Amino acid sequence: MSKNKKTLEICFTIFITLLIVGAFISALTYDFVSARAPLVILAPLLILAGFQLKKAWKEAHDVDFMGDLKQTFGLHNKEFNGIASFFGWMIFLLILIYVTGHYVGMAVFMFFLMNLISEEELPISIIVSVVVTLVIYLLFEHLFNIELYRGLVYRIWMGYGF
Repeated sequence: MSKNKKTLEICFTIFITLLIVGAFISALTYDFVSARAPLVILAPLLILAGFQLKKAWKEAHDVDFMGDLKQTFGLHNKEFNGIASFFGWMIFLLILIYVTGHYVGMAVFMFFLMNLISEEELPISIIVSVVVTLVIYLLFEHLFNIELYRGLVYRIWMGYGF
């Protein structure tokens, strides 16, 4: 099992490193004033990811990398299935926020998690989703004076387009 964990660690580190590289390349296209903060954060993070990948690769000298990947992606690894499920839900949340905005996306996401995954009763799921979203709205919009993203639907409805 620990050998399989090494394979998963290497795959996860490669995935995270690719995300960091993508963000780094994207930050290079910003104006210098806007790019300073992302580059200051991403450069050391990229170096750390490289060191972690090198370390994990050295420790995995006796690992059957391809065999472990076949077993994992054959859905025979409970830990990977849980992680993949978590990533799936996070991607669902990101898509919801992009399309419907933070408030609607968070409310729908909370409702799905409470109603489908936790199997709470329908009234409890609705009440908690609405109340938590309302509290977040009041905190950000009125207390902190921060306008969260309204969503693609709102932008189209207001005439901004994509």
